[in-house]
Formats: sequence, C-alpha cells, structure tokens
Amino acid sequence: MPDFSQAAPGLAPPTVIDHILLPVGNLEDAARHMHERYGLQANAGGRHATGGTANYIVPLGRQYLELIAVVEPAEIRDSHLGARVVKAVREGKTFVAWALRTADLDGLRDRLVGEGWELPPMAEGSRRRPDGQVLSWRTQDVETSSGPTAIPFVIEWKIPDGLHPGEAPAAHEHGASSIKRVVIGARDPDSVRRRLASLLGESGMYEVRESDSDGVEELVLSHVGGETVIR
Repeated sequence: MPDFSQAAPGLAPPTVIDHILLPVGNLEDAARHMHERYGLQANAGGRHATGGTANYIVPLGRQYLELIAVVEPAEIRDSHLGARVVKAVREGKTFVAWALRTADLDGLRDRLVGEGWELPPMAEGSRRRPDGQVLSWRTQDVETSSGPTAIPFVIEWKIPDGLHPGEAPAAHEHGASSIKRVVIGARDPDSVRRRLASLLGESGMYEVRESDSDGVEELVLSHVGGETVIR
C-alpha cells in the first residue's frame, strides 16, 4: 500500500476507491450485525483524535468498510463528518460517505481547483489503534453539506507499509472479499457522473443512478462464492 492498480488509465494523479463509511449507533452491535447478516468480520479500529467518533474496520484487501459512531457527542461541533454521522443514524441510513485514495493530495487539489471546483481547506486526521499504533492522514472534502453525499472525499495516508486498514487480517465467512461496485444515488445523475469521472476516471467500480436523494445506496462485494450486496 498504497495500491493504485485499479486506477483508471491516464488519471493524474491516480485515485482509487479506499473505503465506504457506514454510520452506526453502537459499534459492538454493528460489528455483530455485519457478521450475522453478511458473514463479515469487523475489528476494533480506534478513537479518532478529533470529532468525537470511533470506528470498527471490515478489511477488504485494497479497500475496507468503516463502521463509524459518535462516542463523544460534545465533540461533534468540531467535525463535519461527526455531524453527518449523527444525522444519518437518526434517519436510518446505511451509508454516510465514501472515500477515494491518492498518493498526491496536493496535486489532485491543484487539478480540481484548476477545473473550477470550489474546495474547502484540506484537513489532518489520525486515530490510535487498540495496539497503540497511530494512523495519520490528510483529507480533502469536496462536499460541505450536512447529509450523505454522492461525491466522495479524498484521503492521503501517512502510514508505514502494511498498516492500511484494508490489509488487516480478517476471517470472513466467504473468504477474501473485495469491493466490486459502489452504486450511487443522485438527484442530478449527469452532474454526479461528470464529477466522478473527474475524480475517479471512467471505472466499472461505480455506478450512478437517478434517485430522490444523494449518496451511496448499494455496495456489491465479490468473493469466491459469488457476491454479497449491502443496501
């Protein structure tokens, strides 16, 4: 890691899907539900340094699922994502956001600004794993709305080799699993397709369809036995 073998040809800097965020009220209950319903193992991730959130991780090799919960409500005023999680849990949403990965966040930001995108400042983030290892990163938000969004944010990891969350060992019921396709709902699908093509290139790993609301609506995982669909 970082692995960019799935990046669209010619995309500079390369980006790939990194993780999908699922908002939950209780991390332990959500991890148990993922195993009982989908046969997926979720491991304790850790507490984020800011924003009052913590997570569990479902490793998927090059990507992962992040079960994210607000564990300190008093701190969410400092976190755009924390506010999104609270709202998504209250509304019963399965997904709250998704993230792309790049190794050159500055280069990507410069390109998007050059294309006319209005972007908020980049942000620094970190969390401490249960084993004490600190994972650090930088992120670039693209959307600033308080609800689920069709457009992903972008992360640049600042971690030693082998510590990407997707690389952690996990005993999934169906064996090794990976993200096959992310289905995005959009009120303006043509606009979302154009923006995703700029961010992620032309890729079969995402699909955009018209919907009454914006955001991830469905996730298709592949494994030796076939597919698992999370909605």
